[in-house]
Amino acid sequence: MPFDYTVRESGRAKHVRFRVSVQDGLVVVVPKGFDQARIPAMVEERKTWIRRALSEIAGLRAGMADPSDRPDQIELAALNEVWSLVWQPGTRLREGRDGTLHLDPSGEWRQALRRWLIRKAKAVLLPQVMQLSKELGVRVDRVIVRCQKTRWGSYSTRRTVSLNAQLLFLRSELVRYVLVHELCHARHPNHSPSFWKEVARWEPAAQQLRNELRDGWRQVRFWLSTVGSSEDSE
Repeated sequence: MPFDYTVRESGRAKHVRFRVSVQDGLVVVVPKGFDQARIPAMVEERKTWIRRALSEIAGLRAGMADPSDRPDQIELAALNEVWSLVWQPGTRLREGRDGTLHLDPSGEWRQALRRWLIRKAKAVLLPQVMQLSKELGVRVDRVIVRCQKTRWGSYSTRRTVSLNAQLLFLRSELVRYVLVHELCHARHPNHSPSFWKEVARWEPAAQQLRNELRDGWRQVRFWLSTVGSSEDSE
């Protein structure tokens, strides 16, 4: 059975990537000028991975479709914190001293939790970025934190580090790896052998962590609208 998919051209892509997400289903990202007539055969070659990824996404979609399926707790592995949710009508989101989050169960509770997650991430990740930038000897002028669809982080030529607030769902070693990875782009704005050598210089377990990070989205919870993204590459 053929798969439905969308093709997207990217000026940054150097290889063909296959991306499956809750929002977009199967997306094939290709470099500009790529011969798209080759795509069906490439999709067929990866049918086992695609079928598995689509099956996992279908389960996430089913969970997200139920408006009554509110979380009982939120575990932020990066901070070693577990927050218990107390659903109280008419209550604006607030943190209790006993590790509870009080929140109105109606209305835009997902958006409120997203804003809360971003605030937590900013408070934690910004100092970590600045400390690591000093250790690596690279300059950072700005740090942006938000909930992104497919990226854990990025580094721009304007010396801006962009980070995904969903990093807080990952263990701290993975978070540090992402930060090191992005800061190494200050010296190598690509994924050349020199770049990976620089990453390994600051994180000896880089390859192991990189492999683990590929399944990191599984730790993200359904109540985030950006949840559910898996990727494979040519």
